[in-house]
Amino acid sequence: MKRIFLLLSVLCASCMLASAQDGPTTTWPYLYPSFRPGTILLGGEKTRAAELNIHVRHGRLHYLDNGVVKESLLSDVMGVEIDGTRYLNWEGAMYRVDAQNEKGCVIASVLGDFASLQETGGAYGSSSVTSATRKLSSIDLDSQVNQNHMILLEGKMNGKDIPLETRYYLMFNGKVIPANRVDVERSLSPDRKAAWKAWRKEHKIKWDKPESALEVLDFLNP
Repeated sequence: MKRIFLLLSVLCASCMLASAQDGPTTTWPYLYPSFRPGTILLGGEKTRAAELNIHVRHGRLHYLDNGVVKESLLSDVMGVEIDGTRYLNWEGAMYRVDAQNEKGCVIASVLGDFASLQETGGAYGSSSVTSATRKLSSIDLDSQVNQNHMILLEGKMNGKDIPLETRYYLMFNGKVIPANRVDVERSLSPDRKAAWKAWRKEHKIKWDKPESALEVLDFLNP
């Protein structure tokens, strides 16, 4: 019994370590643990294959050019596909497509929660502001561009873990609205708000579930 418990403990610790290594850090602020083969969709339905990753500060698209990290000009990019996951370019940032139908889609912004890194209080009498400054001093968020990819990858574990924050949005007819009750209601004209209230009573939307939030497009884009 002890041997089984010990084995499970080792496996659990290994999984936790692997999970930590897969997440973004202050020295590797990327959504993926390595640059992945992907496809860039350009204007005019042109495509280009590249090794891609998404920076978690502003959702910028990075790619490898002969082993050197470059940042894509998103004015030329419609979207990308990485490991079978599709992303759309909206106002210069990459948004993950989590649910879609003929009326529109639910997209997700997946960015680093840098504010939480500033919330840790100072140690040994130092102020929380001083502590946060020290912690964030290792984040030179533009330093990845034009750097050797392998050198950056080797230093990944030298940084602190960056927690991720996911926010959902409704995209339809060229519009993007935060996927929550308040913002949807604000987007409506006064004559539609009563109908929206009645519609919500019939449809119990779970805003943190993309497939459920997608149903709101039945009302917004009938």
